[in-house]
Amino acid sequence: MSSSSRHRLPAVLGAVTLSTALLAACSGGGSGGTHDKNIRMLVNITPVLTKSFYENLVAPYVAAHPGVKVTIEAPTGSGTADTLQQQLAAGDPPDIVSGGQNTALADQMAPLPDAQWVKDAPFSQASKLKGKVWMVGSGTQIQSLVFYNKAAFQKAGITDLPKTIDDFTADLRKLKGAGYTPLQTGGEWTTGAQFLMMANPNVMNAVPDWYAQRDKNAVTFAGSNYEKYLGVYQSWIKDGLVPKDANGVKYNDMIANFTAGKSATMVMGNWLVPSIDTAKPGFDVGVFPVPTFDGSTPPQAGNPSIPYSVLKSSSKQAEAIDLVKYLVSDKTAVTAELKAEGNFRTGYTYDASPLTEDVGKILEAAAGKVVVIGPGLGDNSAPNGFSDELNKQIQSLYLGESPASVVGAMDKWWTSNAPK
Repeated sequence: MSSSSRHRLPAVLGAVTLSTALLAACSGGGSGGTHDKNIRMLVNITPVLTKSFYENLVAPYVAAHPGVKVTIEAPTGSGTADTLQQQLAAGDPPDIVSGGQNTALADQMAPLPDAQWVKDAPFSQASKLKGKVWMVGSGTQIQSLVFYNKAAFQKAGITDLPKTIDDFTADLRKLKGAGYTPLQTGGEWTTGAQFLMMANPNVMNAVPDWYAQRDKNAVTFAGSNYEKYLGVYQSWIKDGLVPKDANGVKYNDMIANFTAGKSATMVMGNWLVPSIDTAKPGFDVGVFPVPTFDGSTPPQAGNPSIPYSVLKSSSKQAEAIDLVKYLVSDKTAVTAELKAEGNFRTGYTYDASPLTEDVGKILEAAAGKVVVIGPGLGDNSAPNGFSDELNKQIQSLYLGESPASVVGAMDKWWTSNAPK
């Protein structure tokens, strides 16, 4: 797909379940007393959210606030949450953290004001804990997407996009016969993440607060659609429909394999679009929602994009909150954040690639319905460490573990780690 092909992205997501309408007016910024202040921001670094991206993002704010300096810090641990815990233990935390919604760290965050810009930030109300808004995002990120090589589908004789999981499995077999790695999976954090992207729409379409229900022992992994999906996943491993060495494949190599035409499909969030567009693969890329067991239109598993929180321990809380206000309500800043990853927010348009437009159509077709992903949101959150534990358990499937063993381990883990 040519990255030079750009269209105006329509204002979508008017019906997003967990989001509110955009505050159209830009943030004025400017809390008094910001002179000679260095605001430290610990941020998530990705192929598109680079350190220079964040530096350029905050540059207009710094220019408008003489005496203010913003220092962008990349994670030194496995991610922002891990790095933040290390910094807290060392007594040297940043003023702002971005890139995660780990509710176990919510008590370390300062309550955000009862202001309209906070209420209008996507997912802010859904993320509320004990009546406290502690995190705001710039947009909506959706994740239950299957990106596919249109030429590979044509070569394999696939004319209709799959709607059911059985149809998807049959198509993966056809793609294998056509000489492709049917479904690109990988190691690092991606194994469990991809599983949740595929499974959560099939679990939470019936029980949207599944995590909260699991805390009450009202549901379990055993006997749920999680176990059913694990059986499907195991069959893909046994049939060679995913790379046998997936546990050793890095995220950037997954992207490279897909854009090089080696892999026919790849499950990932909408942030993959800019990487695909930049790679300019020699084939057209399409996208469809993850299939469901019954063929119904799935909700999208999603979360706030580029979420921000202010540390309770910060000596510059007022200044940090003012910067966060700018980042989630200033039109120029928000548009830059949305465009970087191909994210969405009601009331915003930007020059978008055809692939981003196709992703927007998927969300429109789902009537904007979003279910939680990964650690969850607010009261519907998994215990701390859930994503890491699930990742380890999904990777064990490649080593011969059974779905029954995985769900047993996950139920045991959740019971031991659920809030008391």
